[in-house]
Amino acid sequence: MVYLEELKRYPIAHGVSDRRTKLEDFLKTLGAAEPRLAKLEQVHKGKVANVTAKTDLSSKIAGCDGAITNAKGVALMVMTADCLPIFLYDPEKHAIGIAHAGWRGTAEGIAKNVVNAMKAEFGSEPAKILIGFGPAIRQCCYEVSREFLVHFPGSVVKMAHKYYFDLAGENAEQLLSLGVNTKNMFDCGICTSCRSDEFYCYRKEADKTARMASVIMLK
Repeated sequence: MVYLEELKRYPIAHGVSDRRTKLEDFLKTLGAAEPRLAKLEQVHKGKVANVTAKTDLSSKIAGCDGAITNAKGVALMVMTADCLPIFLYDPEKHAIGIAHAGWRGTAEGIAKNVVNAMKAEFGSEPAKILIGFGPAIRQCCYEVSREFLVHFPGSVVKMAHKYYFDLAGENAEQLLSLGVNTKNMFDCGICTSCRSDEFYCYRKEADKTARMASVIMLK
């Protein structure tokens, strides 16, 4: 399991499971029970759900790749295997958010949409929101076609006649453009492809791979 150490001193439970940890055991570690778990459909888009204490959590929240809440004991979860899980916490408004950022969701600004939703619903100031990046495929291994330059001209580099996309870097730049403070952004730096023995990697395993759970919850 991976925790962003910089966030552990705050009254939130958060973390990312690995290949060795069952979801049920992982949730118990965080103190999150299945009935209070907010799962997202994850359609690689930019829609964000506001989860309240009254939200029906018996099924996945349709059409969403991001979620926010200020309800204690409600765990927000995304499932990934190369896509970037993004954790958000506002220590002043005591509100949280989570985002599932694949390249399509990133193109639709999913991380920015979560920040804007927190701003609209809770009065959060972007400069005061703490941001955490979990394990994801990194630029060292994320080979793409030249056409990716159309979507992310500043986040695709050419190396040895091949093109590579910086998924985490692109999301960081989008968040910074909203006024997020660079000092409040924390990245575990783990590449799921480089460390596929520990974390699931769709690029290497395709449909044979499982998914990692990323969870954040207000205590």
